[in-house]
Amino acid sequence: MRIEEVDRNFRLQNSVPEDVVFYDVREEPFTLEGLTPNGEGSFCRLPLSLLPKLSEGMQMLAWHLAGGVVRFATDAQELFLNWVLKDPTVMPHFTACGQSGMELFSVGEDGRAEWVRTVIPQTDNGKGVLLHQMTRVPLPGELRSYMLYLPLYNGLEKLEIGVGHGAGILGDQTRRRYLHPIVFYGSSITQGGCAAKAGSAYSAVMCRTLNAPCVNLGFSGNARGEKEMAEFVAGLSMSAMILDYDHNARSVRELQDTHEAFFRTVRKAHPDLPVLVVSRPDPHPCEEDRQRLEIIRTTVRHALEAGDRRVRFVDGGRLLEGPERDMCLVDGTHPTSMGFYRMARVLLSELAELGVGPSA
Repeated sequence: MRIEEVDRNFRLQNSVPEDVVFYDVREEPFTLEGLTPNGEGSFCRLPLSLLPKLSEGMQMLAWHLAGGVVRFATDAQELFLNWVLKDPTVMPHFTACGQSGMELFSVGEDGRAEWVRTVIPQTDNGKGVLLHQMTRVPLPGELRSYMLYLPLYNGLEKLEIGVGHGAGILGDQTRRRYLHPIVFYGSSITQGGCAAKAGSAYSAVMCRTLNAPCVNLGFSGNARGEKEMAEFVAGLSMSAMILDYDHNARSVRELQDTHEAFFRTVRKAHPDLPVLVVSRPDPHPCEEDRQRLEIIRTTVRHALEAGDRRVRFVDGGRLLEGPERDMCLVDGTHPTSMGFYRMARVLLSELAELGVGPSA
């Protein structure tokens, strides 16, 4: 395992005790979930060999780490996170915690997760987030497993976890109910915009509840049902899939040309996979919305008529139902953490109808 000292030029260096040893999370005994093991030490959601076949937007967004989780166990009384972000940009409608921060949960042997700390990135007097970050996290000092959510709308050049003398770093000790991930393919909402914290995206909430790994393939403005992405998703091992890219299809025609083809590509490779097919989480007041809704319904109707009993249609207009719906949205489109929680509850209920649940 590679061990590095803290950068001596970093201004907070004096706050790190001299006996702290740092470990690169890309090496054992850490487990990286939700990212592609590219064999080049990179933090990326997609295979590097796939990127040249995709749009420029996809090539950039693949380095955003939505759904990425570091799993490990330690008996340390403190953790020190030494991390370098890719991009200092701060989005105006997004908290820095959700866009560029991280979030730590402890995990019991039964897989039940409890919040420990939101890892808040430091900013440069409001001009942007600092690229080099150092964060100190107090822990109970007894052996526990942890999961650290990575930034939703930013990437990492480096992430090291440090512990003091006498403390150990071990592999994750928890038992998983589902060994294979729940895979989400969709839009900026799927990616996690605009959750207040990295662990508040609906995909993260669902996978914590299910005690399942997460693969978040949400790509802000760029998930368009491409053949290459359908084939990539079809090649994954999965416990379930949520297909949710209505918002990113640039026209009714593009949705028509790609939606059923995407589903069929995945279904051919996984005949028994539980699949939720979801429309955009909006009401449907205009003709284009209704046309889009019918395209997605038709994909599911054709599957059911062919005898498929492992697929369900979810009308996205239901996902944010309830009082104070306005509190579920930041800008009329992207959910708050409250909105993501409502989405997760509805989709968990729908997955349970297909036999996928925390006690299934």
